[in-house]
Amino acid sequence: MSVARRLRASAALAVLALAACEPRSESARSSSPAPDATASAAAAAADPGRLVGQWMRTDAEYVIAIDEASADGKLVARYLNPREIHVSRAQWLKSGARLQLMVEMQDKGYPGSNYELDYDAAHDTLFGTYHHLGLNQDFQVSFYRMKPGDAGAAR
Repeated sequence: MSVARRLRASAALAVLALAACEPRSESARSSSPAPDATASAAAAAADPGRLVGQWMRTDAEYVIAIDEASADGKLVARYLNPREIHVSRAQWLKSGARLQLMVEMQDKGYPGSNYELDYDAAHDTLFGTYHHLGLNQDFQVSFYRMKPGDAGAAR
């Protein structure tokens, strides 16, 4: 399965899961923002500059540090587990209002293993799939944005 197809499949599952968790009360539906406000919020959420920062996986001290997101879809990224692992490729793409990213590692114990993640602007988190090619297994993962001074923050 291609990376793009896996990104779309992971994103679709995540969107369905998030939609299932949203409240469906009458008041929630009637207080939805105006279409212009919604479009403006969606455009801001899909800004690749929002990916810049340090992201820690919620289940372990693995960090993706994104130093730059260029207009051509490339990311300058580092991966720490806790030592630095070589990132061979990192990129972002927009799919409608969704912002997605892929980070691939090529290092000892990381033979092309990669993350395919979506950015959740409402919660300022990343979520998706880690493809561990050494074990030939996929793991559902999520990351939160680290604040300055958080333990394990990359320098």
